[in-house]
Amino acid sequence: MSIKFDNITNELNISNATLQNWIKTNCLTADRNGFITTESYDYFKENILGKNKLNKRANKQYFDKPNIAFNINKNDDANKNAVQYEQSLSIAERNKKGIYYTPNSSIDEIFSALPTLKETDTFLDPCCGTGNFLIKALEKGIEPENIYGFDIDKTALKIANNRFYQLTGQHSNNIKLVNLLEEKHEQKYNFIFTNPPWGYKFNTQQKNNYAKKFNNGIKVDSSALFVLVCLNIVQKDGMMGVLLPDSFFNISTFKSVRKVLLKKAIIQLINHNKPFDGLQTKAYSFIVKNSNTLTNIKCKTQTSEHTRKQIDFIKNPNYIINFDATKIEAKIISHLYSYPHQTLTGKAQWGLGIVTGNNAKHLITTTKNNYKPIFKGVDIEKGKIKKHNFYIFDDFSKLQQTANKKLYLADKKIVYRFINSNLIFAVDEKQRYFLNSANFLILKQDTLFIEDRLEITEEQLVFLMNTEIMNWLFKKLFRTHKILRSDLEKLPIFNEFFKIHNNYCEQDLHAYLNIEKYNGTFRVKT
Repeated sequence: MSIKFDNITNELNISNATLQNWIKTNCLTADRNGFITTESYDYFKENILGKNKLNKRANKQYFDKPNIAFNINKNDDANKNAVQYEQSLSIAERNKKGIYYTPNSSIDEIFSALPTLKETDTFLDPCCGTGNFLIKALEKGIEPENIYGFDIDKTALKIANNRFYQLTGQHSNNIKLVNLLEEKHEQKYNFIFTNPPWGYKFNTQQKNNYAKKFNNGIKVDSSALFVLVCLNIVQKDGMMGVLLPDSFFNISTFKSVRKVLLKKAIIQLINHNKPFDGLQTKAYSFIVKNSNTLTNIKCKTQTSEHTRKQIDFIKNPNYIINFDATKIEAKIISHLYSYPHQTLTGKAQWGLGIVTGNNAKHLITTTKNNYKPIFKGVDIEKGKIKKHNFYIFDDFSKLQQTANKKLYLADKKIVYRFINSNLIFAVDEKQRYFLNSANFLILKQDTLFIEDRLEITEEQLVFLMNTEIMNWLFKKLFRTHKILRSDLEKLPIFNEFFKIHNNYCEQDLHAYLNIEKYNGTFRVKT
């Protein structure tokens, strides 16, 4: 007997690409019809899933079940019930459903933007969970009958209703089972404050449905979808506050949603650092008014408060909302982009480092026949490549993922560390292989049109990427520990500088750009 691909991807909540990788690495066996054999799938679940690092994510649901038998007594302390229920959810369940309950300190910061209230003001938390935002709305003076809470977790809703009743003496018909992404919404609300699910693992059917329903070019991501729906149901001149992963504010996946958001009047941006226990992701929030009148934005970080012009973010590449940068730093960014420059977009071939699927299996420390040296990201230093420590068999057929072998063997390529917050680039002229902790690019030289070429050499590009000012710019814009192609393609390449400098150094570049170092950062010379 055999099993269809879709049955497995839905059961394990994985992508088709992951399934194909498992087949390629002999974890699963496909029959002549392209189905997975039942025998290999049963063996896989029993003996492989959960025991191999490659499969760790997909296996979480098998060994880390949530406590689904949580008992609630209406006479219990409802606030205590809320804490106990939140703690009862397993890490796997939280990750799968994107559930991260908001600490009171973050809720207080979001509600600090609340204006003077009117008696008729309505409030909605469309992902209310056990009711933390609803209780805060009560404390702030919103009338109980005007408070609404939606969720798809019946247990959490029961706790939220109990908390609401114990505080008000009223049972609410407005706290109810609603999937915001599925329902039609006739009512609009004066205030919508929420912490939507982050990275909810939609199944294939849900992804297809939401891609069709929200046909706006965005990736089907739960937090992005909730932002779009909430923007549509907040009253004119109403206010919306949303707590989101920091990636929402800078990675290209959310570009189209940021573009929509930046057409509204953003009132406040807050860096909450890492508010969730056991989660290393930083959390940021925005408070936006449903108005087209753009204003100066109050920005709160861990170390300072400052204001930024909304137009700064609109002018940023990919509409990046880099509000940690101060007003002075925003001026420097604008100054740098005002200089003549090219970008890497369309001017290079890009290659990923080799993903073996199992380094312990494929890498050795002493050479053998038909084994070649292979380098890691840590072997790349600024402008040079250190001695390797490993060798790999010169046959890629059993490896999980590789670039075209011809790219690794190019006469000259530029390699860079992938997992890093700093730009660390070097030139490779020895046709080296690199693991996936490093990526590479090959400049296009033999093109018919000059606009398709980068008008500098590989060595000049490496010098530029390794400079302090380019690293400063990269961090201020992208705030990431991964050096992504999409980000590199947005950086300004000052090709004109090299036309007037045969021998160059960082001081020459600073002089050319009319900037200087100042108190650990940069400023424009006056």
